Amino acid sequence: MASHVEQAVAARLAAVRARRDQQATDRAARAVRRRAGVDARNRAKLRRLAEQDTNHDPDNDDGH
Repeated sequence: MASHVEQAVAARLAAVRARRDQQATDRAARAVRRRAGVDARNRAKLRRLAEQDTNHDPDNDDGH
């Protein structure tokens, strides 16, 4: 039979492990959302650049 001190230590260690596991899960979820946001911004930028390229007037001498 474990002493009350050993039980308290085991409970605290379990709480720390659970908190670390939750933090790792939260970090992974944020990374997925961040990657999705970056990808969306990149797609939007490429779409804008493609639109600018198709709207480009080759006869325009000012370079825009």
